[in-house]
Amino acid sequence: MIWLRLTVLVTLLSACTHAIVTSERQPAQSLEYRSCQPIQEQMIQVRAVDFGRLEKNFKNVKDNVFKNHCASCHFGPDAYKPQLDDYTAALEYVDLNSPEKSRLLQSVEKGTMPPSYPLTNRDRAAVAFLRAWVLDGAQR
Repeated sequence: MIWLRLTVLVTLLSACTHAIVTSERQPAQSLEYRSCQPIQEQMIQVRAVDFGRLEKNFKNVKDNVFKNHCASCHFGPDAYKPQLDDYTAALEYVDLNSPEKSRLLQSVEKGTMPPSYPLTNRDRAAVAFLRAWVLDGAQR
């Protein structure tokens, strides 16, 4: 009986959250990316996101994609570029004339970001939501 209760509890918890790997780095010091910097990985729990219910705007991209997968390197005043917690700074990496050529989208979809564990491997729904936001004009 205890095994059944434990199994149900674990199943319920896993339905509500999923684990992700984040990377912690030294501040960027005005450099775009330094691959030689040591990366310290840690597991954190984030809530599962129903991207189909979200409006495609920067606030939702920031809160549900960038915060969960990019914040350790790309948030804050000493962040690696692009600084993804600021709409204007993030928009510098989005090509509104040719959205498919946006550096932000290409780096995520090619699996180069995040470098320690690409977003394409861990959360395809987040990648699809980011893509839809960029293709829809990267609305604020």
